[in-house]
Amino acid sequence: MNLIELLLFGVLFSALGATAPGLINLSVAERTLTRGVRPGMMVATGAALTQLIYTFIAVYFIDVIIKNEIITESINWAACVIFLGLGVFYFFKTAATVKPSKSASDRKHFGYGLVIAGMNMLIIPTWIFIAIWLKSNGFDFIAIREIIFISLGSGIGALLVFVGYVRLSRYILDQKSN
Repeated sequence: MNLIELLLFGVLFSALGATAPGLINLSVAERTLTRGVRPGMMVATGAALTQLIYTFIAVYFIDVIIKNEIITESINWAACVIFLGLGVFYFFKTAATVKPSKSASDRKHFGYGLVIAGMNMLIIPTWIFIAIWLKSNGFDFIAIREIIFISLGSGIGALLVFVGYVRLSRYILDQKSN
């Protein structure tokens, strides 16, 4: 088993999954636009850490999860409830004038990234699917180091995309000020 291949698979699949605009990416962009690059980077780092943890959970417990329909259904229902709740909340939320705030600590922005990404429970079923595909192609995930490498790759891939959103947001700010 080539650990570098697992790391690269993690980076690739995570980057592909995180590229499309979603709650996490838009939160990273919003923090960058309203509070600056450093808060945006802290949100991105917190979200990437959550991605790494969710990937580790999904791959570590892959055999248990795929054999137990109750766990799979529970994950799906919890994700539906969370996204429905967020959709209703943001639908009725009124837009307020955002004033840049420099007083918030890095921990607050990092925690915000953890929470926002933590609500995205669809990461687990996605990585279950990816892990099943990888298992069918010769990757077994027997050793803990294999699980750690694919999880690290997942976190790195997500972080790369989130940093891209920070840079894109910064570019928009620079273009707007010129």
